[in-house]
Amino acid sequence: MSTTATPTDEVNGVPTAKLFGTIAKLTEQPELAAFTFTARNEWIEGTASTSTMHEWHGAGADHLHVEPFGATADHPTLGHGHGPTPQEYVLHALAACLTAGIATGAAARGIALHRVRSTVTGQIDVRGVLGIDGDVRTGFEAVDVAFEVDADADDAQVDALIAAAGKYSAVFDMLANP
Repeated sequence: MSTTATPTDEVNGVPTAKLFGTIAKLTEQPELAAFTFTARNEWIEGTASTSTMHEWHGAGADHLHVEPFGATADHPTLGHGHGPTPQEYVLHALAACLTAGIATGAAARGIALHRVRSTVTGQIDVRGVLGIDGDVRTGFEAVDVAFEVDADADDAQVDALIAAAGKYSAVFDMLANP
């Protein structure tokens, strides 16, 4: 088992040459590291709305995703349940960001992944959201993440991948440091 990928490898579907090249370029030109992501949202009815994510800015230029991506959100109790709640999208965003970090970290170390699964749960007291009690927080009171990782790595290496994913996760940072 290799412990470090070479810049020409693709590991776990992550193009390591591009990864290492991007790191080198952003180290040399930190001004290129400023990225802006945009979601455009439109109300449908009730508590439902839909967002489109298409354009983004990064590495000194404007870009478009290959195609526009859409996401519909709604609430099951006060809405019609036409999509996940915004809170569930936050949980998905955290899971996706951490998983990407694990995949990227494993690729950089030359560790083959076979399966990465996570369960992310968030506890919220909706009295805050509904304005019933002004002393109750409107956001999550707690968020828990559990991973199952099958990789060509020992437990210590897997634990290190998970820890690094949390340390470098933009979404984790947004939630932990509001």
